[in-house]
This record gives sequence, structure tokens and C-alpha cells, in this order.
Amino acid sequence: MGLVTNMKQRLLPPSSRSFHAFETSTNQRIDNLEAQVRDLEAQTQSLAGQNERLISLLEDFQKASQQEHAYEQDRDMMLYWQIFRHDSESVEQAQLRFFRGLPKPTGIHKLFQDAEAALFSQFDALCRQHDILYWGSGGTILGAYRHQDFIPWDDDIDVYITRDQLRKLEQVTREDGRFRVTVLWDWYVPCKQIRFRSADEDNPCFIDLFTLDWAKGDPQQVWNAGTEQRRSFVAEIRGNFNDTAWAQNPYLPSSDPLAPQLEAVLDAQLEKLGQTCDILPDQEGATCLVEGPENIDDAHPSGPYPIEEWMPVDHLHFRNLEVPVPKAWRQYLSRLYGDYMAIPKDTNSHEHVADDYIESKQSVAAMHRLIDQA
Repeated sequence: MGLVTNMKQRLLPPSSRSFHAFETSTNQRIDNLEAQVRDLEAQTQSLAGQNERLISLLEDFQKASQQEHAYEQDRDMMLYWQIFRHDSESVEQAQLRFFRGLPKPTGIHKLFQDAEAALFSQFDALCRQHDILYWGSGGTILGAYRHQDFIPWDDDIDVYITRDQLRKLEQVTREDGRFRVTVLWDWYVPCKQIRFRSADEDNPCFIDLFTLDWAKGDPQQVWNAGTEQRRSFVAEIRGNFNDTAWAQNPYLPSSDPLAPQLEAVLDAQLEKLGQTCDILPDQEGATCLVEGPENIDDAHPSGPYPIEEWMPVDHLHFRNLEVPVPKAWRQYLSRLYGDYMAIPKDTNSHEHVADDYIESKQSVAAMHRLIDQA
């Protein structure tokens, strides 16, 4: 026994000696626990690293599987089209024969498409009569080329119209009396929903009008400016009107007291766009077109829109119409849809008008009246 230890035992009371013994034992246990914690932390870090590597491997495997699946699908479709193709046909001719031979809708959906086509015919005649420029857009171009009709599972008509031509159309419809141009502000998108419709308010048919502006400058830079202005417009709409009745009642008519405020926001955004790029009042001097910020967003960017890809217009057959389309309509469709001759995966996602609305007695009667007028 050492001198210091001996003195502690003799001088310190028994309770103190017990306390120091306990303290020493506790410190050792703490050291052991800290060592175990450090060991567990090291194991956790090691497991986290292994987990990250496993996730990375899984993602690589999923990408490889998707690529392999896509390759298999492409290969199978190539084989299918070659088997389906007649000896005298190209692959594209075979694809057109396939799409144009698909079953047409029946019942109320056939009636709605027929009434929509009748309205489109009247719209086209009105535009030709008054020298109003428009282009088919989106699924209307795709339907015109691939089906020479509606896409069987689609149910509306989409057209592009420049702002100056829209004003002309609005004036013509007011003077004509058979038609109207309606405006509804959509909170969900958000957008300014502009539609050409029959004056008969029981008629559910419409043509969507998407605004374009004439512009001067590099088409890609103008397109980028328009895309940025669209983002700004959406952010301002969401920020300024989030606590208004519009957010609870998402379809706001132009007669609503909030509508002038929305128009003021749009006007300010158009002015900002004009400060970023050279927006023109009409076609003279234009080098490109740009979508208005009040439009919906493309699923995939369909621009830029150089003027030489849009003018002079081309035409595609749609039922009994020769619909004006952009001159470079193939490039437009490729940007928007990718392989627009591929068999689509979204054949049940294009209902724009609820069945219970178009099936009402008033709607059915109004659609029949429209078809009889055509």
C-alpha cells in the first residue's frame, strides 16, 4: 500500500473514501460508454455510407432497367410497324393508316365532337370572311395530321391567335351576333381562359384561344423572356390573390369585381415583357412570335417561334376543313410531343367538359341545333 493511499485511508472519513471509489468507478463506466458511443457513431457512419452506395446502385439499376425497357419498347414497336406496314407503304404511311383507323367515340362524346367540329367550321368561315389570322395548335394540329379529325379521346379545339387578331375577332363577334368571346380566369393553372363560343348559352362547345405576340429580336432570347414573364405572372397572381374569393371559387368570370385587377396585373406583365424584348403591335417587322404570359404552360417547351417557321401558314385536313397551321408544323409537334407518331399512353386524360354537363337536355338540344346550322 502506498504512502498517499495509506494517508487517505487514515485521514479521510469512510464516507469520503467510498465516494472517491464510486467516482473512479463511475468515470470508468462513462469512459466505456463514450467509447461505445464513438464506436456506434463510426458504425452508423459506415452504414450510412453503405446505404448511400446501395441507393446509388439502386438508382443506377433503375435507370439501366428503364433504358433497357425503353430499348425493348422501341425495338418491339419497330418490329410491329414493319409487320403492320404494307409492302407499298412507308412506316409513316402505315402509322397514319393505324391512327386513322382507330375507333371513333360514340354516344354523347360523338355528339360533342360533332358539335365542336361544327363550331370550328363556323369559326374558320368567320375568320376567312374577315381576314383574321389564326393557327391550329397542340392537339388540334396533331389530330389534323395523324387522324384528319379529333384525336379520338380528345374533346376540344385549340388555336393560336395574335393579340391584334384577337381584338379584331372580338369586334367581329360583337357585330355578328351569332357568337361570343368569353373570358374566365382559372386559379388552378393559373391562366386567362379565352374561348370562342356560340351565342346560345345552353351550348357547351368552345374553341380555346391562346394568345401570341409579334416580336422583334433573336427568337430564342424572346422565347426565354416570355417564359420568365410567365413565371413572374404566375408568382404575382398567387401572391396577390391567395386570400381572395378567387382561390376558393377557382373559375372567375370577366364580370367579377376582381377581374379588372387581374387585367391590370396582366397589362403590367406585358409592359415588363415589352421592356425586355421588342413587342410589336402587328406583324410588320416581326422576326418571331411569343406566347402571352396569360397562357397555360406547355407540357414540353414548343418554342422558340421564328417567324419563318410560322409564316406563310401551311394547312392540314381536319374533317371538312383545311386548318391553317405553322409552316414548320412538324418541328412544332416534335418539340411539344417528342415522337408524335408513337402510340400514346394518355388516352383517358383529355376530358375537358364533364359528362353530366354535356348530357343535360338543354346542352344536347343546343348541340343538335348547332350541327343542323352547319
